[in-house]
Amino acid sequence: MRLSEIGSKEIVDLSKGCSHGQLWDTEMLFERKDGTIKAVLIPSYHSKGPFKHSSEQWIQLPWNNIVKIGEDMIIFKSED
Repeated sequence: MRLSEIGSKEIVDLSKGCSHGQLWDTEMLFERKDGTIKAVLIPSYHSKGPFKHSSEQWIQLPWNNIVKIGEDMIIFKSED
């Protein structure tokens, strides 16, 4: 699967039942040796009224925590 095919998918946390935006809004960490994806860095958003803004902090989502890449979303299970 190409990044262009999954970039617009919504990232959803199965454990907390919340959305973390789209894959386009993230950064990725790669393994230097073979180029595989190690983790996705998701911006941490804080809600103030009807608007969300980034707190300049990132949530690191290990690639192996992804449960399913579906037609519309990427579902992962966060570690409590």
